[in-house]
Amino acid sequence: MSDPSALRISLASHPDPVLAYELRDGVPTVTATNDAFDAAAGVDPGEPVSALFERFDAVKSPNGETLKEQLRAGEAVELLLETADAGQYVAHVFAPDADGGAIVFTSRDHAAPFPDDVDVGQVASVISHDLRNPLDVAGAHLEAARETGADEHFDAIDAAHDRMERIVQDVLTLARGEAALNPEHGVSVRETAECAWQTVETETWTFQLDGSLSTVKVDPDRFQRLFENLFRNSTEHGPEGGTVRVGTLTDGTAGVFVADDGPGIPAAERDAVFRPGYTVDGGGTGLGLAIVDRIAEAHGWTVSIAETDRGGTRIEIRFDAEA
Repeated sequence: MSDPSALRISLASHPDPVLAYELRDGVPTVTATNDAFDAAAGVDPGEPVSALFERFDAVKSPNGETLKEQLRAGEAVELLLETADAGQYVAHVFAPDADGGAIVFTSRDHAAPFPDDVDVGQVASVISHDLRNPLDVAGAHLEAARETGADEHFDAIDAAHDRMERIVQDVLTLARGEAALNPEHGVSVRETAECAWQTVETETWTFQLDGSLSTVKVDPDRFQRLFENLFRNSTEHGPEGGTVRVGTLTDGTAGVFVADDGPGIPAAERDAVFRPGYTVDGGGTGLGLAIVDRIAEAHGWTVSIAETDRGGTRIEIRFDAEA
C-alpha cells in the first residue's frame, strides 16, 4: 500500500475522503481530515477513530476483527463501511508509522463511472494482463532476495511496484476525469516537463527543450502525468538513442508539442490510439495516450498527432483560450 506519510502530505487535495490518525496511549485518534471526509462524516480532530462507528456501520473484515481492533494492532487492511445517508465506502486502512497512519474512503455508491467511450471489459482485461507481469517479476525477485539478500533484487521489486502503481493511477485518471482536477495558475511547462522526464526510464534517450516554454493554468499533478505518459510512449516504442523534444507551438495557438524520432504513428491509426486498451504494436496497456487525451479534455484542451520531418511522432496539445 501507499506510504501513509505521503497521504497526509496530500490530504487537502485528495479527491476521496481521507482521515489521518495517530496512536495516543494506544488509542487510534483523529489528527486531520480533508473536505471530502468532512462532507461524508462528522468526526473531528482529537476524537477517537472509533467515533466513526457513530456514523458508519462497520462490516467485519474476513478475519473477524473490527476496524478499531485492527488499528490498535497496526495492521493495514480494507473493509466495508456503510451509512444510510452518506452511502457505502471501502475503507483502505494504512497502518501507522512513527508519525501516524491514514484511512482513505472510496465511495462505492457515488464512485465516478468510466466515461461512455471506455470499454470497461477491455480495459479490465488489459490491466489484469499487464499487472500480472510486474507481479510475477516482484515474486521472482522476492524469492531471490530471500536467498541472496542482494540489493539488485530489492531494486527490481521496487521497480515492479512502481509499474503497478502507474497502472492503477492510469485507471483512476480515466475514471475520475475532471473531478480529479485541482488547477493552479502559472504552472511552468518547462519545470513540469523536466520533472516528468526524471520519473521515466529513458535509458539511452536524450531530452531536449526547445524555445520559450511559458506557464499555464493547470492541475500540476495531472500535467506532469500527461508528460510522463507521452515520454513513455516515445521511449517504449522508439529505438535506442532517440531524442524527445518539447517545444511551443508556432502556428499561432497556445500550446506545446512533444516530438520524437521513433517510428511514428500511421495516419490511419491516429484516432484509434486514444481509445483505452488500443496499442499499435500490441505492447503495453494501451492506456498511455488515452490518459493524455482524458487529461487534456478535462482541461478543455485538444490533442492531435502529426509527423516530424524524420517520420517520428509529434503530439500537439492546444490549450484553451484561458490557459
